[in-house]
Amino acid sequence: MKPKKVLIVYKKSTYEIYFLEHRHPLFREFRASHELHHKTLLAVQLFLKEKGIQHRVVYRAKKMNYAPYNLVITVGGDGTFLEAARRIAKQKILGINSDPKNSVGSFCTANPKTFKAILNRFFEGRAKVIRLNRLKLILNGRALGVNVLNDILICHRNPAAMSRYWIKLRTVREEHRSSGLWVSTAGGSTGAIKSAGGKKLPWDSAKLQYRPRELYRGHGADHRLTGGFFSSPAFLEISSLMREGVIYTDGPHVKIPFRLGDTLQILNSPSSLNVVH
Repeated sequence: MKPKKVLIVYKKSTYEIYFLEHRHPLFREFRASHELHHKTLLAVQLFLKEKGIQHRVVYRAKKMNYAPYNLVITVGGDGTFLEAARRIAKQKILGINSDPKNSVGSFCTANPKTFKAILNRFFEGRAKVIRLNRLKLILNGRALGVNVLNDILICHRNPAAMSRYWIKLRTVREEHRSSGLWVSTAGGSTGAIKSAGGKKLPWDSAKLQYRPRELYRGHGADHRLTGGFFSSPAFLEISSLMREGVIYTDGPHVKIPFRLGDTLQILNSPSSLNVVH
C-alpha cells in the first residue's frame, strides 16, 4: 500500500558545508561526493513524483513535526538517519546512503543503485520491516522525551577531564573514574562501543550493552562492571559525581546536563523503530 505522505530528510554534503560556504582551497577533493549526494537526492524526488506520491524535502537540522508522514526517507549517512529517527514514533523509515564509498551508513539499507527496487517492494507491501530496539532514559525519576537508537555517552563536559560516577547493575554498585561510559543498543553495537572493546550484536537483539572507556584501575580497585549486557527488566543506573557532567544521545548534537547528584536509569524503550530493510 502506497503511503499518503512521504518526508525526505537530507544532509548538506561536506563540500557544501566547508567549501561552498567557506571557500576552502581543498574543495576539489570533495566535489565528486557532493555531486553524487545531490544526484541521489534528486533521483529520489523524481522517483516519488513518477509514482504520484506526495512528498516534502527538508534539511535534517530543521525542527518540524514528523507525525503527518507515513514514511520517512533519509538521504545521507548514519548521522542523517539518527537525526530523523529521534523524531519518529510509529512511522517507518528508510535510510539511503547517498555516497557509500565515503559515508558511513550502517543503518542505511539502501543506496543510489538499490533504493528504487526497495521502495517498489515497500509500496507493494513486500518489503521487510525490522523493529530496532531503542534506549529509554529516566533522569531523576522523570522519563526524558527521547528514544535513543544508537548509543549514549556519559562523560565530563571537558573531554580532557576525568569522568566520575557511581554505576549500578542489579545488586552490584561501584565507583568509576574513566574517560566516560558508553551504553548502546544492538543497532549501535558496531559503532563507538565496539571501538572501545565491546561486542557486535545482531540487529534484532533486545540486549543493551555498556562499557566504560579507559577505566582507571588505581588504588587497588577491583572493578566488576567493566562492560557487559542487560535487558528488561534489568536496568543500568548511573549517579553523577561530576559538577559538569553531560549525557550525549545519538551523537554530539543532543546533550543533557548530568550534574553532581543526578541519577540516570537506562533501560529498554517500549517504542522501537520500524526500519524498511
